[in-house]
Amino acid sequence: MKRTIVNPHWINNARTVISAEFHYDDGRVAQATISESDVTNPDLVEIKVKFTDEQLEANTRKKIQDINAERERKQQEELAKQQRKQQEELFAAKLKIFEIDSIKSSDNRTLKAKIRKSKSDVEAMAWAAALLLNVAQKETNIAE
Repeated sequence: MKRTIVNPHWINNARTVISAEFHYDDGRVAQATISESDVTNPDLVEIKVKFTDEQLEANTRKKIQDINAERERKQQEELAKQQRKQQEELFAAKLKIFEIDSIKSSDNRTLKAKIRKSKSDVEAMAWAAALLLNVAQKETNIAE
């Protein structure tokens, strides 16, 4: 059965092990790892005939770039996921703060805006505490 060798590249720094894909006419794809020490391996012989050392090096550099790009993509994805989670937690904290009756009914628009614009849950809680102190001061002044 006819096959095509695709992307043979070194998989170790010593350049003694080659990895390649074998694409067969029937649609199958096989991944093979071949040691340079097995000089009688027909796959190794075929790779050495069809590909130069420069091609193997170029394929290896490309594979390393692909791996690094995939790693970077995953890191960016994870970072975005963490940021999304932090934003959701911040939003939930702000909702809970605005469920407090004293804050909900307060007419201090400045401090309420500070809570809404807070960049972290700690900042939102600090502004909520300031607003609650403001409400408590107003209630004490009225009572006196």
